[in-house]
Amino acid sequence: MNKSTVVKVKNISKVYKLYDKPSDRVKEVFNPFKKKYHKDFHALDNVSLELKRGEAVGVIGRNGNGKSTLLKIIAGVLSPTQGHVNVKGKISAILELTSSLKPELTGLENIELNLKINGFKQHELKEKIKEIEEFAEIGEFINQPVKTYSSGMKSRLGFGIATSSEPDILILDEVLAVGDFNFQQKCLAKINAMRDNISMIFVSHSMNSVRLFCNNVMVLEKGKKVFYGKADDAIKYYLEQEEKKKLELKKKENKQEIKPFYGDAFHNIDKITDVKHKWNKEYYELEEEMVLEFSFELKYKPKNLIIGLPIWDETGNNITSFNSDYSSVKLFNRNYDISGKIRFKCPFNPNSYHSVFVVVDGSEFLYRNLNDKFYVKNKERVFGYVTLPHKWEIE
Repeated sequence: MNKSTVVKVKNISKVYKLYDKPSDRVKEVFNPFKKKYHKDFHALDNVSLELKRGEAVGVIGRNGNGKSTLLKIIAGVLSPTQGHVNVKGKISAILELTSSLKPELTGLENIELNLKINGFKQHELKEKIKEIEEFAEIGEFINQPVKTYSSGMKSRLGFGIATSSEPDILILDEVLAVGDFNFQQKCLAKINAMRDNISMIFVSHSMNSVRLFCNNVMVLEKGKKVFYGKADDAIKYYLEQEEKKKLELKKKENKQEIKPFYGDAFHNIDKITDVKHKWNKEYYELEEEMVLEFSFELKYKPKNLIIGLPIWDETGNNITSFNSDYSSVKLFNRNYDISGKIRFKCPFNPNSYHSVFVVVDGSEFLYRNLNDKFYVKNKERVFGYVTLPHKWEIE
């Protein structure tokens, strides 16, 4: 390990033995023929990583793919089944914000205990205690047992204690996933203030936070390192892989299945025939033009012909609905063969969507059936169901 390297993880593997039932563990121990009753689960499989002084490395991947296991091995909480870890410097690992707190002790007693464990001298405690109290903002509760604290108070106190130890290496596991917005902003500010003096390993599902803090990023999948590179490249790779997995799952679904939130299919063949309706594409990007083409033949003269197009997301939320009556479109003009298109810029945030093509005459349904599903591809920094057309003007 060279002078600039503070953490070197070499060919780490972590294997757990999984038994179908507790008694199988005993059977395996005492079986005279060494019969195997367990299955090996590789939480980590031959993973290597190097962290240099002043660098921040991110680790991303789905839950259950080995991120937390890797951090616990680096922090010394777990031992690897195979491989080696070399660490140069003092580590502070925030794996669970409240894990270092003793519920029977007061907040103040917890602060003093942890500071002493981390090697602070008596004359250093006063200033550090004040710093942690100011960060935690729990007021008079500082003198009450931690078991009486709310989850938010525990999180603030735990983070304040963990970041007060002036480590050389800071390990963060989903710290920004807990607490309210204000607490998360305080954590971000605290981490930013420490960045110049520490090396950091950072696990988060927030791609924005990973991009903000990390120089390089590792992508873990099923315990294996599948990508390592610059933050933007790693995030792009990860999101692309996630998109591919989603699309593969969607293709396996039965497209003919009509779920309850769509409503019933209906077709009055005595009044409307040869109905066709189709999106021009299957996959869209935000702000890309979407086109639904339609055509049908009427067998009678309608009184007030209207086309509707309700749209739902995958979980059954009705996102919006288009209808020709709202736009004052006259569909029937002595022509019984009707065809046309509806166009709009895609406002939908990344997801898969269902839509129904509906033809009604006044309050009488003539036709109602599903269109093929469409999908909107992943895009960073979008929130909610839709992104509305807008312009920024900066003076």
